[in-house]
Amino acid sequence: MNYIFWVAVTWLILINGAHCQPSIVFNLSPTGYPPYMFQRGDEPAKGIIYDVLKLVAEKHGYKIVLARIPKNREVLYLKSGDLDANALAKEWAEHPDEFEFSDIIVEARDVLFSLKAAPVKFKNIKDLYGKTIGIHLGYSYPLLAQGFDLGLFYRSNANSEEAMLGKVLVERTDVAVVNELVGHWLIKYNPLWHNKFVVSQREVGGFDYRIQFSKKWKGFVVKFNKELKKMKMDGRLKSIKDKYK
Repeated sequence: MNYIFWVAVTWLILINGAHCQPSIVFNLSPTGYPPYMFQRGDEPAKGIIYDVLKLVAEKHGYKIVLARIPKNREVLYLKSGDLDANALAKEWAEHPDEFEFSDIIVEARDVLFSLKAAPVKFKNIKDLYGKTIGIHLGYSYPLLAQGFDLGLFYRSNANSEEAMLGKVLVERTDVAVVNELVGHWLIKYNPLWHNKFVVSQREVGGFDYRIQFSKKWKGFVVKFNKELKKMKMDGRLKSIKDKYK
């Protein structure tokens, strides 16, 4: 009787395991980074990077499981195997060869946001002389580094893009260096900010946003990049981006 019981239990475990959908553990840090990846309350996660990953993962039979790991600990979790993927520019990785990176999903531009009532034209560095420039705390921009060092213009640090734009609005800074899509997203969802800002055509910097995978996902990354290429060609990637403008 006991033998029959344990045989039945074993078969149940095997059957349930066979139907268990494999998953990709993706880090959506506690603060998120809209419109690239974010989650509000009990709503489903979304964003440009997240939507692309979810679409490709589901096509290949994977579900996305979200992790809530601070950005400064992502590498440790990737190496330990507790995390499978996160969004990152390859240039930011200290040892990129230790990971697998997707092809570029979106080219992110950092531009200058200034008040529409007091626009700052930015065609060359001299246009910024004497200005106070809002910078995200911990970020650096090679184009501006020498000017800051020489005192040609001044740095004003803030810990979020929202805070940086807020400083511009109350004229505590002249301009803010903000990711273009992030800035437009924040303005779109803050009615008091509508029609208050202008954006420079010239970029201050930028990066190529990708997904960073642990080494064990090398085979999947090949499939991911093939599908991403198709999405760029058939307009699906553009449609995803357009949702977040």
